[in-house]
Amino acid sequence: MFDYGSFEEFDAYSPSAETSLGKATKAIRDGLITGFETINGRQVYAYSQDFNILGGSLGLVHAAKIVKIQDMALKTGSPVMD
Repeated sequence: MFDYGSFEEFDAYSPSAETSLGKATKAIRDGLITGFETINGRQVYAYSQDFNILGGSLGLVHAAKIVKIQDMALKTGSPVMD
């Protein structure tokens, strides 16, 4: 669907959230990829959630990345795909 080689990821190295599972507290991956790409030359922002990371639950870092991508799309007048 996207133009070949056009994807640029945002916040790939954002800090991980911490969770308490039982007695251990550990850092977990965010389970969300955000970025922009083009479709037929038109810029589109997108994010994709990974259900395999804690069932796709929405944490603080996860939510902040979604809000950031939506703000960037709003500023440029570009659509957002989920």
